[in-house]
Amino acid sequence: MMFDLLAEFAKRPEPFSVYTAADLWTHPHVAKQMLHAHLDPNTDLASRRVTTIDASVAWIDDCVPLQGKKVCDLGCGPGLYTTRFFDKGAHVIGIDFSSSSLSHARSTAKSTGRSIEYVQADYTQIVLPQGLDLCTLIFGDFCALSGTQRSSLLGTIRQALAPNGYFLMDVFTEFDLVAFTEREEVAERMMNGFWAAGDYIGLLKSFKYDAAKVSLERYLIVEPDENREIFNWLQYFSPTTLEIELERNGFQLQKLVGSLAGDPVRDDSRIFGVVAQVIK
Repeated sequence: MMFDLLAEFAKRPEPFSVYTAADLWTHPHVAKQMLHAHLDPNTDLASRRVTTIDASVAWIDDCVPLQGKKVCDLGCGPGLYTTRFFDKGAHVIGIDFSSSSLSHARSTAKSTGRSIEYVQADYTQIVLPQGLDLCTLIFGDFCALSGTQRSSLLGTIRQALAPNGYFLMDVFTEFDLVAFTEREEVAERMMNGFWAAGDYIGLLKSFKYDAAKVSLERYLIVEPDENREIFNWLQYFSPTTLEIELERNGFQLQKLVGSLAGDPVRDDSRIFGVVAQVIK
């Protein structure tokens, strides 16, 4: 039985053939670890550093002035962007399916007098609030979705946006894929206990799909009483493939920058900041 498990784990799956992203946010132990990473101001593991977030919100406000706008932040986590959008004068809705992250976000909003609406849901599966002036999807979440999921989500966002509404996100670039290397790792309590509270053995096998511009980090977590697998997929984009995908789904690319802080695009940019608008 263990041989069969490991033999299957070692196989190279088809891109996006298995989807487990929800496990990162709904598994009780892992969700708490993700929240801790979100709130650590000195790492970029789950959210960007506070200085970067502040610079990004300032740039977003320059692009799409937030005062009086109806804004929905998809994958809002503990509210690091939603609180700042509110402080810029926006009417803000945050959507996430992590109960622990939303509990923190709601507590922060209540204690600071910010009237921010938070909804616990999978944003790929719900009808979004209508009449939005701006919809955001930050920290590369778009890249974790398959082509079918991305197309469906873009359609949902397009329907939710008001005329001339904007969609803003960041994505990983093909240059970032160049830096990705295939590797294998086995470790007791891999990542310092990130995956489970008790004893476990963690196995990692990563795959690179150069033709498809996709990477996978595949984890197998072996605990005394259960085994779990996590598939972390990422799609990488060039300016051309990004523009084609947006236009195919009813959006026009308005701005492309080297980060959501407005850095210029360079040949070695690992992130694109993207501002798109509904095609009239």
